[in-house]
Amino acid sequence: MASDNTSQALPAPPSPSRTFYRRTLPSSLTSFSSIEGKEIFASAMSTGGTSAFFSLIEQLQTQPEPAYCGLTTLVIILNALAVDPRRKWKGPWRWYEESMLNCCIDLDVAKETGITFSTFACLARCQGLDVHAVHGSDSTVEEFRQVVKQTCSHQKIPSSFLVISYTRKVLGQTGTGHFSPIGAYDEASDNVLILDTARFKYGPHWVPLELVFDALLPEDPDTGKSRGYVVLSFDGKNDVISKPDSCRSCNSLLPLSVLFGSHQNDSLRKEFKHFLDRLMPDNITLSLVISFWTKDRTNDNYVWELVQPQLQPVDSVEVNMVNSLRRLLKGLIAKESSDVPSTLLLSRQWMNVNNSIKSEAGGPCCSPSPRNSSVRTLEISPGEAMYIVYLASLTKEKRKSIVHEDGTDVKIKIGVDDTVREQLLAEAALVSYAIETCDWDV
Repeated sequence: MASDNTSQALPAPPSPSRTFYRRTLPSSLTSFSSIEGKEIFASAMSTGGTSAFFSLIEQLQTQPEPAYCGLTTLVIILNALAVDPRRKWKGPWRWYEESMLNCCIDLDVAKETGITFSTFACLARCQGLDVHAVHGSDSTVEEFRQVVKQTCSHQKIPSSFLVISYTRKVLGQTGTGHFSPIGAYDEASDNVLILDTARFKYGPHWVPLELVFDALLPEDPDTGKSRGYVVLSFDGKNDVISKPDSCRSCNSLLPLSVLFGSHQNDSLRKEFKHFLDRLMPDNITLSLVISFWTKDRTNDNYVWELVQPQLQPVDSVEVNMVNSLRRLLKGLIAKESSDVPSTLLLSRQWMNVNNSIKSEAGGPCCSPSPRNSSVRTLEISPGEAMYIVYLASLTKEKRKSIVHEDGTDVKIKIGVDDTVREQLLAEAALVSYAIETCDWDV
């Protein structure tokens, strides 16, 4: 006789999460691999409309996160332009990947929400590219057509590439905003080839040029502005975005930081920018900067809302550079010892422990103990970070005179070469750029 327990219905297994495998391309668009798509490509080749295609197709990759279309598009362009990231990828190799795009935005935020048109332009400039960014609402279809021709048809050796930020719904596709490179142009059919980075969804496809332009026009709800197109180059010829006279960095070829990543906190950047604007340039002092970034010494960790330490380097050259930079910083700070409280020179990990943030015991904080050899980020102190922010707050000339002048004080006569001093100036220029551009349109 069956037991009473067997008569009870078992709970139904949980329903699996809904998943997808690709999407069907709308009939108004043409798959690159279809017979018609191949014919359009052959036509484009015969009229020279594929000059950008081969460099891009060599680097085309699928975005590793659903919201990474902008980052992956930029990585494709950087590698197609043969830009050296000056940072190790894997093994001994230097190569761009999305995690290296550490300026202008918090990558954790980008993973969840993607990036805006202006953030894409900012990221490109931070990697040293020349950027010509145009909102769709500020252009015409004929102007866009000329840009397509210039980037796809008029280059024997490609030195610039076109990226579009567009609304998928206008193309009849699912989704909203998206970034992708333009790989080719066929004048006969007036079609452009979109090299879609979301290849799990749509492969490369041909789209009528006027339809593409229409997709640039809808307003992005996050910015209140239309999307647009960007020409990226690495030869200095497309630096047409004017910079205000007050710009303290004003360097279109910005290097990579070896000390910091970035937090996307434009409101805080704007607050600090307004703080600096209220001061005369000659009145900016280290003590004032420290007062701002410690909230008048009530929060010694406040500066980490602006920047965050990079991961520990593994390449011996980068290890030596980081160590030399910190020696230089400590020497320069020693000259300003009266302005820098000693507690600000403790590493962030030590300050966390001193503030009763427990890591070793498995508490809520993700910051490891200073005794834990698995610490992955640089143990740079808030004081060192604030000194770089101080340098970033000065004019380029004043900044350079401080970093390159040893003076007579033996405490700052330290053994670093000009390469290290130039890297410190570059670190300050990157922070300055992030502050200066926080309220730029593109």
